[in-house]
Amino acid sequence: MRFLLSFLFVVILKLAFTQNKVLIIGIDGCRADALEKAHTPNLDSLRKSGIYCATSWQLGKTKSGPGWSSMLTGVWDFKHNVSDNQFLNHNFEEFPFFPSYVKRLDASKKSVLVVGWKSLFRISKNNGWDCCLKGKNDNDCLSKTIKLLKNESFDVNMIHLNDVDFAGHTTGFELDNKKYIEAIEEADRKIGKLLNAIKNRPNFKNENWLILSSTDHGGKGKHHSGNSIEERKVWWIASSNHIQKLEITANDPGSYFYENMPSDSSIIELYPSIVDIAATAINHLFPNLSNKEFKAWGLDGKSWLDFKVNSSKELYAENELVLDKKELLFYNKACSIEIKINEFKK
Repeated sequence: MRFLLSFLFVVILKLAFTQNKVLIIGIDGCRADALEKAHTPNLDSLRKSGIYCATSWQLGKTKSGPGWSSMLTGVWDFKHNVSDNQFLNHNFEEFPFFPSYVKRLDASKKSVLVVGWKSLFRISKNNGWDCCLKGKNDNDCLSKTIKLLKNESFDVNMIHLNDVDFAGHTTGFELDNKKYIEAIEEADRKIGKLLNAIKNRPNFKNENWLILSSTDHGGKGKHHSGNSIEERKVWWIASSNHIQKLEITANDPGSYFYENMPSDSSIIELYPSIVDIAATAINHLFPNLSNKEFKAWGLDGKSWLDFKVNSSKELYAENELVLDKKELLFYNKACSIEIKINEFKK
């Protein structure tokens, strides 16, 4: 009994001094099916240690300004009001970038964004981030982010990588385009260097990192902004040692933006989307918060940190299928959620 009490005391003490940190990796213009085709061992490692969804449907306009606004505010287009890449007529006063909420909850928390895209840098530097750095290109963004991870202690860290989108616009957002696939693989190599930088931090053993990664849109031909599956079907990753390992697949729920594609709310709630990045990041820093608070703030996004399969009203226990002793699959006509007990293999 005395040993048990001592053990519990050590565990509680460790948890009390653990620092929760967030790294968000945004890869602009990365199609979900292209990510599946590319050789991406570092993103694969994140997939197998958390939640992965290859059908994280973009419900807004498939353009960078609206897409990154949705991810960073936690609300869709009809709330943040961004429809172009100049962020004109934005509503960030009512729905700010999510580091603003972090600062309101704890003024000592610090956030940093490293970005090469001029428009996103310009609008971000006065909207909630404690520090906003502009890189000359993806390599410079990587260098700056690694330096920050080595020498600084920001609570929220985000890097925006733009070369995949550039490859799509110049050579084509297509599966058979070698240059586009190679750009995704190069982004993955950069992610490997970011993960190594985190592991080499002097206080890493006392830190609890959540890695979030997604994209703003896909693409078709050399363009995006349309309502095709290739443009709207994106992907979503949340990786941590403390969240359930899930792979989620959802049917096409339609769109909030494209009028000829009415949205299906019964599907939308079943999968993680880009607006969930903000709530999930905030929840990691403040574990006592719940989705009730996020809803009260007016956010469309929700946190996936405490998600349980049986908490979804659409997925019942009688829909459980035992694939083998290492996997479980919960499903209905709209969505399937696979609990990955074994290691994910691409």
